[in-house]
This record gives sequence, C-alpha cells and structure tokens, in this order.
Amino acid sequence: MSLPDTLQSLGWNKTAQGLDEFIAQAVRDALTPRAVVERVATLELDVRRTRSFDYRLRKSRLGRIAAIADFDWNHPRSIDRARIDEAFTLRFIDEGGAVIFLGNTGTGKTHLAKALVERAVTQGHKALFADAHALCLDLARAESTSALECRLRYYTRPSLLCIDEIARQQIDIRRLDLLYELVRRRYEARRAVVVTAEPQFSQWPQSMPSSAATAALIDRLVHRAVVIHIDADSYRQKQAAERR
Repeated sequence: MSLPDTLQSLGWNKTAQGLDEFIAQAVRDALTPRAVVERVATLELDVRRTRSFDYRLRKSRLGRIAAIADFDWNHPRSIDRARIDEAFTLRFIDEGGAVIFLGNTGTGKTHLAKALVERAVTQGHKALFADAHALCLDLARAESTSALECRLRYYTRPSLLCIDEIARQQIDIRRLDLLYELVRRRYEARRAVVVTAEPQFSQWPQSMPSSAATAALIDRLVHRAVVIHIDADSYRQKQAAERR
C-alpha cells in the first residue's frame, strides 16, 4: 500500500491529496520530524473541525444564517443589550436554561434567535431551529405512539432547540398538548430552549385553546429563562418606507 493510500485509510485525506507539496514545503521550511507531525495533526484537525461544523449547521435546519454583527441596534426603541450579550456567552445552554425574545412582528426576534443558534453551532453544540407551527404539525402527524415518541426524541435530543414564533397561529388542543409535552421533556432533561413570541405572555391564550395548558407551558419556559423584550416598529416596514 502506498503512503497516500495509507493516509487515506486513516482518514487523513487532506494530507494524502497534497502529500508531495506538503513534503516539499516541509523541506523548504527545514522542519524537524516533530514539527512535521505537528503540522499534519493541525491540518487534519482543522479539516475535521470544519467538517463537524458543516454537519452540525446542516442538521440545525437553520437555513439562512443571521449574524449578530448584522443586527441594527439603533432600530429598537428599547432593547436590553446586556441581557443579549449574556445570552451569547451560551452559559444558559450548560445550565439547561432558556432565552425568550418577545416583540411584535418585524422587530428582530428571529434574527437574534438565529444568530444565537449559529453561535451555539460554532461553539460545538448540537442545535435545531424549528418554526413553532411546523413543529406542532410534525408532532401531530405521528400516527402511532412509537412514531410520536420518535419525533419527540428528535426534538428533545439537541442541546439547544429554538422554537420560532410561538403563539403566532392558532393551534388546537392536541398540538398544544404535544408542544407542552416537548417543552416539559426538555425542561426536565435540562436541555436549553430559545423561543421567539408575541410581546406579552397574556396574548398567548388568544391562539391557544386552553388557558390552563398555556399557563403550564409558559411556567416551564420562563422558570430558568432570560426574557428579552424588544420594543420596536417593524424593520421590514421601515425598509419598505425608505425604498418608497
């Protein structure tokens, strides 16, 4: 077996593919044997980290990434920057806590939530981003107990789950019960949650059929949560007005 074949069998594909150039560069740099090994190890580690990040990002179902650097801090009338900075340390993930962004449509809730998920993926966490309505539909489609259990495990497994736009659309009692069951499982397993929702918890029962179940859901979410209120007009409407 040739050296490139041996390297590929070890999974060191990057080194195997550029072996001749790698050796030539090592000779030009007059590297010691130890330095050669260190350079190979660093190269392959970087490749594996990139591959691992790409895999986690794909599995997160995040879609288009929203960077925290692109958030317009001058747009909201009121926003707690200190709480957001604390959330982006990701300590709440290790503590099994939650971050809840509350605000009207177009105020940047989802942008911040996506940026938080992207930060978690970058730091090595397994994360999942889901629209609340689609998540409830997915759970409700399960036609057997075993199928439902499988979907609940899917949403419970990641160390961070982002549920976008809770209480935006009407849901029936079955979907509310399933949403509560998922939140309860993550709460008891101390798995972190990020939520975006309407500006006041008191508005949630308007789209949910049971005030008692809604109260139980909110109770689980807020117990270990950092709640961040965003007071702003719709940024999309502002951009449309500027274009006009």
